Amino acid sequence: MKPRRVDQVILHLAVAANTIGLGVIIALLADLQEAYDLPTAGLGLVAGAAFITAFIGYVWLSRYADRGHAKTMLIAGTLVGALALILAAYASGLWTLVFARAMLGFAEGAFVPAARRVVLDWSPGRPGEVLGRILAASVAGFALGPVIGALLAERFGLRVPFLVPAAVLLLAVPVVTRLRAPEPLPIVEERSFLSLLGSRLVLAGVVFGAIEFATLGSFDAIWARLLADQGASTVFIGGSFTLMALPLVVLSVRFGRLVDQKSSLLVASFGILAVAPAVLAYGWLNLPVALAAAGIIHAVGSSALSPAAAALVAKGSPPDMVARGQGLLEAVGFLAAAAAAVPSGWAYETIGRPTWFSLLSGVSVAIFAVGWLLTRSSA
Repeated sequence: MKPRRVDQVILHLAVAANTIGLGVIIALLADLQEAYDLPTAGLGLVAGAAFITAFIGYVWLSRYADRGHAKTMLIAGTLVGALALILAAYASGLWTLVFARAMLGFAEGAFVPAARRVVLDWSPGRPGEVLGRILAASVAGFALGPVIGALLAERFGLRVPFLVPAAVLLLAVPVVTRLRAPEPLPIVEERSFLSLLGSRLVLAGVVFGAIEFATLGSFDAIWARLLADQGASTVFIGGSFTLMALPLVVLSVRFGRLVDQKSSLLVASFGILAVAPAVLAYGWLNLPVALAAAGIIHAVGSSALSPAAAALVAKGSPPDMVARGQGLLEAVGFLAAAAAAVPSGWAYETIGRPTWFSLLSGVSVAIFAVGWLLTRSSA
């Protein structure tokens, strides 16, 4: 189905709107910790809650995007995200924040596989490019979130930064209803979600995606606390998120085109060469500016890994399981992100950040080697 130009604009703006709130809550974690007297270990719970519920959403809901319910999933994801931000605005302690963050994760679990199913239906011959463009829109929203959150928090306190993106999401709902969603494909054979892992291309893409999500999961949980401990201001912390998001916005589509023209393995190999050293540097650098520079390198690597992983999964998925393939990629990714995020606060306080980030970097390289072998053997 050839998309109208207005449909493409609406969908990508909706993707951006859905990620603004995620950026707000992550950038303000250090301020929320001080305001509500949260334990540092609790920061991992706040960050990890979204990853766990997103995993559930991707596993449970992605099949419905293949069966003609993509538009309903987009609308529902937008509404749940708005309610989650309203709840976060009126939170008074750790567990309310954890629940709000969990709702945001579930909203993403509904929204993202539907959006990916739609763009793959629009442009089936260019998976790397169109999925890279979805990533760019997602990160653009996330990049705006920290800046909006930091500026509004300094002027109006901690409640308004959540209410503003909630209002944006509520206004986006009637706009999303204008989208032309794909028709359901006939189910050739009823297969289990995990049957997709029988494809080496899918398995390799999932492995590459897990690296990206795990490193970003730990980053999400610790970054605000780490920079605050080095003397950075709330505005600097929010600005650093934006600076690190810019490579993802600018480069994701370019790397996606390179995936379509060359190979996913080439692009993913470049990604790990940027991600692994950057993650290692988080453990040893002390100046906020130097840490932010490492974060930009990390973002460049992620902008290569993400479209490479998504394109591998798209190519290895049967036509009637395209959305479930993308759901599987995101589900395993969020599970990896939770596994890295939840213990991050504890590791930061106990074994120390040099040991933690060195371990995370080494494991990332080892996992990449597995994905590299799978891709080579498939070729």
